[in-house]
Amino acid sequence: MTVRLTADDATLTASFLALRTPDDIARLLDVSSRELRFYLYKSHKYRTFEITKRSGGPRKICSPDNALKIIQRKLNQALQAVYRGRSPVHGFTRRRSVRSNARRHLGCKLLLNFDLENFFPSIHFGRVEGLFKSAPYSLPEPAARVLAQICCFNSRLPAGAPTSPVVANMICARMDAQLKGLASRFECTYTRYADDISFSTTLEQFPPAIAERSPSSPKWVIGDQLGKIVAANDFKINTSKTRVYTRGTRFEVTGLTLSERVNVRRKLISQVRAMLHAREKYGLPAAQAEFETKYDAKIRKSRPADFDEVLRGKIEFVGFIRGRDDELFLKLLGRYAEQVPTAKLRPVTLTPSASDTVLGQAIWLLEDEEEYFQGTAFAAQGYGLLTAWHVAEHNMVASRPLFSPRRYKVTVVKKSQEVDLAQLTIDGPIPVQFALGAPEKLGVGDHITLAGFPNYHVGDSVHIARGPISQTRKYMGVPHFVIQPSIIHGNSGGPVLDSSNHVVGVAVKGQGTPGRFSHEDELSSFVPTTMLKELK
Repeated sequence: MTVRLTADDATLTASFLALRTPDDIARLLDVSSRELRFYLYKSHKYRTFEITKRSGGPRKICSPDNALKIIQRKLNQALQAVYRGRSPVHGFTRRRSVRSNARRHLGCKLLLNFDLENFFPSIHFGRVEGLFKSAPYSLPEPAARVLAQICCFNSRLPAGAPTSPVVANMICARMDAQLKGLASRFECTYTRYADDISFSTTLEQFPPAIAERSPSSPKWVIGDQLGKIVAANDFKINTSKTRVYTRGTRFEVTGLTLSERVNVRRKLISQVRAMLHAREKYGLPAAQAEFETKYDAKIRKSRPADFDEVLRGKIEFVGFIRGRDDELFLKLLGRYAEQVPTAKLRPVTLTPSASDTVLGQAIWLLEDEEEYFQGTAFAAQGYGLLTAWHVAEHNMVASRPLFSPRRYKVTVVKKSQEVDLAQLTIDGPIPVQFALGAPEKLGVGDHITLAGFPNYHVGDSVHIARGPISQTRKYMGVPHFVIQPSIIHGNSGGPVLDSSNHVVGVAVKGQGTPGRFSHEDELSSFVPTTMLKELK
């Protein structure tokens, strides 16, 4: 059985809307009709267990067996192609997330959050079958019934099936349109992430149609018009999880905080730091055992989670919310990379908005401790580390001194003495890197950024200087760009960046470059990255 459909969205949509019989569904899902019947009607096709909700209390999960899960995943592909998510919907729909959901409420003065009680189980078989029989899908009953059988368990939409979120979104389409209209009429913003619903406003008070304070207590209650829309769509509001945030409180939406920007909770950062500390101090076996005993056993009844995978997932979530070139995220990722050097991490490629401190995380100090020689290297996409050849000819070790005391052995992979460039590898992770730019577009007067470790002393930060290109020239047949920022001893091999923080060159010549270019030493210049093609 194939595990994924290969057709594009347009083909999947056309095939779905043309479904007429169970055999058509089997062809759409790339299984035989016999296989589809067997997996639908076998007796033991779900495993049921409970996990602890974030707010406390049990959540029942019905997980399909592997074969049925594959069928549901393929149907989910087709449904995602067919479903046209409305603008308020941010859960389980393409190009939207908890982050996009929270961003819609930035700058609000009041925020209402509530969820729908027993969201998936409240959607029964008849609603799912009716969904597929109704416009805009208008499938005949035999096809609609089999689709509902694939999606339902014990005549309900199961939490744990790959198809449940998108089917629930499709069921909620009418309610989403009605709640969006209600919000618009009263100058509010409405979003939904699965069963979590949020309304916000920049007004001083919520309109009574949406929420108002109870006359008999300081609590807020859901407005009549809002409550009626939810009830008319056969859902029930969980009043125990209804909350209004006002000025002076920390606003939260789907587990994220709102201030000047969307952020993760402080509790998550503290938890990640504690996990990193436990792994560093006590080792992986002890950290795994403590995690299973104190945390994982409370929410998981099956196989214990892998400590490193959980830790990595939490760190990646911080990067997803705060940005992958966020300083805090990169520090956490760097600590993780050193502790788990075998992890296949996706290096962070820096963006034009990266701060100077973040730029420094892609820049490495090179040292030859025997000869007291220093230089700079930097991480570049597709190249590992790059530096100047005259730096790499020394017996160097590499480090990022502000972020870790660890030093790594350096190996020269490719080099060119003629253009004074070298490509390096190290026996450790490279978590942050620059993208390559287009030096052929540079000219006199364009501003660049020069970074590195000139005359490095313990505790120095990365030195960053900015200034214009003052001259283009060739030296020994090699193109050079002369720049106003001074390149001095220790800065050789450092990156030269354009206005988008893309690498356009490598610093090779400047003041204090001993005995290599005689009078040419006074002209600080870099070799453009187009010369990397000369590396051998």
